[in-house]
Amino acid sequence: MSEIVTIYQIKCLSAPEPSMEGERCSFLPWQDRPGLQGWDDGGREYILPEHYAAGVAPGGDPAVFSEAGELCGLMLHNGCPLLIDEKNRRAHLLEPVKKIASYRHLAGLSLSELAERLCVPPKQLYMWENMEQNPGAEVLDEIASILGCKPSDLR
Repeated sequence: MSEIVTIYQIKCLSAPEPSMEGERCSFLPWQDRPGLQGWDDGGREYILPEHYAAGVAPGGDPAVFSEAGELCGLMLHNGCPLLIDEKNRRAHLLEPVKKIASYRHLAGLSLSELAERLCVPPKQLYMWENMEQNPGAEVLDEIASILGCKPSDLR
C-alpha cells in the first residue's frame, strides 16, 4: 500500500540570499525567521510511488527514501511536487490525494449521481475532485453533508 505525505508549497518573497527567493516545495511548513518573508499553502497530501517510504532525515526533518534507503529530493515542476531519486536516475511527479473522489467512492455514489445531488454539471465536480478548482466553503459543506463526513476531511 502506498504511503501518503504532506507537502507544502513555499513562497519566499524576500531573503538575505536571492537564491532563497521564489517558489519551492518542502515536507516542512514555512518557518518565520529573521530576514525571511513568505508563506506556505497549508500543505496538501500526496501519494508516494511504490517502493518509496516516508521517514526522518539525519537532521531530524521529514524525508522520503528509496527502496535502497537513499534520501530523495523534492522540487517543484510546473507547480507540482516532483520526487527526485538521483541514485536511480528517476523523477516521479507526485499525485495528490483526491479526497472528494475517495469519499464519494466510499459513499457508493458515481460522479454523475453526486453532481446531480449538488445541482452542478459533472465536469464541475470532476474539476473539484481533481483539484483543478476549489469549491467554495458552502459547496464543500454540502458535499461533506451528502458524503457523511466533515468538510475538513475533504481539504
